[in-house]
This record gives sequence, C-alpha cells and structure tokens, in this order.
Amino acid sequence: MFRSLLAVLALSLISACASHSIQNAYQGEQGNTGLVTSANTVLINYVDNDEVSEGFVGQEITYRVDAGQRTLLLQYSDLFSIGSDDHEKVVSRPAKVTFEVEAGKQYKVIHEPQKNLEDARAFAEQPEFQVVNAKTKEVIESAVELSRPRTFLTQLKSAVTPVYEFESDQVATGNNEVQSMDTLPQLKALWSQASEQEREAFQQWLLAQ
Repeated sequence: MFRSLLAVLALSLISACASHSIQNAYQGEQGNTGLVTSANTVLINYVDNDEVSEGFVGQEITYRVDAGQRTLLLQYSDLFSIGSDDHEKVVSRPAKVTFEVEAGKQYKVIHEPQKNLEDARAFAEQPEFQVVNAKTKEVIESAVELSRPRTFLTQLKSAVTPVYEFESDQVATGNNEVQSMDTLPQLKALWSQASEQEREAFQQWLLAQ
C-alpha cells in the first residue's frame, strides 16, 4: 500500500511539473500558428505526418501547430487500480481527429470522463473525442476516424499486440482494389519477429486461402 501511494505521489509530482509543457510542431511562421492541448488522458502521437512526444497518462501537453487543417493521431489512455499494488493501463484503438486551426487560438482535445475500469475498457473499443475552444469551451467541428485491426497481420503477430490501419491510409489500385501502401514492409517486420509457431500458423493460414 505504501509503495503504491509513493508511486501515485511521484506520478502526480511529475505531472504537475510537466503539465504546461509546450512542443513546437509547426513548419511556417510562429505568428500563423495555434495551440492544441491534450487532456491528461489523451496521448497525441502525430501532428499530421510528424511524430511528437506523447507524454504519459496524467500529463497535459500543448502543441504549437500551423494554422489550417490539421490531423492529430491520438489515443485514450488511463490507469486504474486493481489491487493494493497493481494497476491496469487501458489504451484505446488509435483515432485520427481532423479540424481547422485558426491562428492565435487555443484548442483542447477531450472526451467523456471514464469513471471505472469497465467503462474505460468499453470506451477504448469505440472512443469518442471532441475538440473544444480552450477558452470558450465551444465545440469545434472535427472529423474523427477510428482505426481498425488489420486482421491477417494481427493473427500473425498475436491478438495482444494488434496492428491497426485507417481507411484513409489506403489507396485504390488500377484494378479498383484497395491496397495498403505499407503492408509489405510491415509483413516483413512481423515475419522477422514471429516465433516458429507463429510462422507455421501463418503458413497454414496462407494454404487455406
């Protein structure tokens, strides 16, 4: 119990020290930028195609971004106590949030609070995010796209570490088939990491197709 309390206090102290951290994630002039802050249970992984520091649960990070249409790749994540010295981390499937940033304005990405572990697990399957004006709390129009498991890659690796994809990341080929642009590199990487049993299972799956 004492160790758990120390861990919580340490996390709170770190969060307090870093809660006002600002990261630069813009390419143009600073005068033509806006600010986007993540709620303390929202981890932003990318701003457009640029990877950014996501921080950790309990930390709010503010990103300075270019004005105009921006796309954030993010996840919901939170910790719940399941025992005196044990916690469970809940992480949602990734989502893309696209909205228009006006120069000089500040926004915040939020979601409905999850009060307990069961609610958080359910929310992680179908997370819903909103963008609000940080000052007025007005909801800003945004488009949210949830990722989906890439089934055959997930079967190869394991259901514990699913591989996700977005519909918007796919392109139509000349035969009107939909093909992911980065499937082959991921297959090669997963094959190199797979165990002998996983490779045999994948080969059996291929033969059955």
